[in-house]
Amino acid sequence: MLLIASENTRASQALNNVVREMSFSLSFFANPSTFAGLMLGESRRIVLLTEGDVTEETVRVLQEAGVETPHGVIMAADRAKLRNSTQAELVDKLASHDNIEWVGEVFDFEKLSASARRCRRRMLRLSRDELRSALVNGEFVLRYQPKVERNAGNEWLTREAEALVRWHHPEHGLIGPLEFLPEAEAFGLMGRLSEFVLREAARQLLAWRERGILLNSCINLAPSLLNDPDLPDTYHDIVTATGLDCSSFTFEVVEQDLADPSAPHLATIMALRDRGFRICLDDFRVAASSLGTFEQLPFDEIKIHTSALKRAQHDKVALTVLAAVTGLAHNLGMSVCAEGVEDAETFEFLKTIECDKMQGFLISEAVIPSIIRRVFSATSEDSAA
Repeated sequence: MLLIASENTRASQALNNVVREMSFSLSFFANPSTFAGLMLGESRRIVLLTEGDVTEETVRVLQEAGVETPHGVIMAADRAKLRNSTQAELVDKLASHDNIEWVGEVFDFEKLSASARRCRRRMLRLSRDELRSALVNGEFVLRYQPKVERNAGNEWLTREAEALVRWHHPEHGLIGPLEFLPEAEAFGLMGRLSEFVLREAARQLLAWRERGILLNSCINLAPSLLNDPDLPDTYHDIVTATGLDCSSFTFEVVEQDLADPSAPHLATIMALRDRGFRICLDDFRVAASSLGTFEQLPFDEIKIHTSALKRAQHDKVALTVLAAVTGLAHNLGMSVCAEGVEDAETFEFLKTIECDKMQGFLISEAVIPSIIRRVFSATSEDSAA
């Protein structure tokens, strides 16, 4: 899908990261005529505009394009400020658009990413039959985002990669999981999709190991699946049938899905661990409620949410709490991974709190399996030299 962005946003790292994460094609426009040319054709598009782009010509192009092809609009502007300006009438016309998001003049990756995903979901309007056909026709694919891990010699090595599902849609191109997983959940297809991910990840691990690439895999588990008492045996049978050990896989469960310690998910998590799988507490935010979950359930790893990292980098109290939580995790035999590592400053900061693993765009985006193979092959050649 094409993302058409104002030239005023070209320097935005958040925009570049969203483009990489969501597999957009990106084009910039600097004037209304270029914008009008980019809006021609039948392909679905998302448009990112700033305050300076709100002109009669731009609004007219959007209105005319909407008649032919669905598109989304993301406004990187202060809505209240525009309403109190000479552009108020144009803002009212924009507000009538049925697929518009406002992220404000200053936006970060999370805010822009969430808005782009909502825009794309509204355009896609996926059906149960489309998802079923995708499963039958093999349209789902996996991308792998490596983690780096610090060894005893203080070197950072890649020993595992997170398997992330994508949909190679015949019409819309590559679609990210947040655009179709809610529908898969609603249509009762999450179990079949999750089994596909596990089978495909196992197949890929075997292919890598045949080439001497010894990686383990991390897989996200949807909350609804944790209520299935048969899940541990099903997953155990899938993995052992390939000849792999269950310890080659870590299942990541989101913190907010574990709020009720009496729910059936606890037994499922325990049964997965009993069969040899590793369990990671994902999106850990270092709040009081987080510590309760941390204490009640048996985890092998916690993954610190990027919001907690950002707070700790600029707040001494938050830093003290994060360092204490990291120490507690280590005392309980858990490893600590930081997600959303996007710059060298964050990388260096994480070294100071003894973080064991890191993942994010600074390390690598989610890539196709052959890139993992080429990187490891190059590393092996360098070591031999």
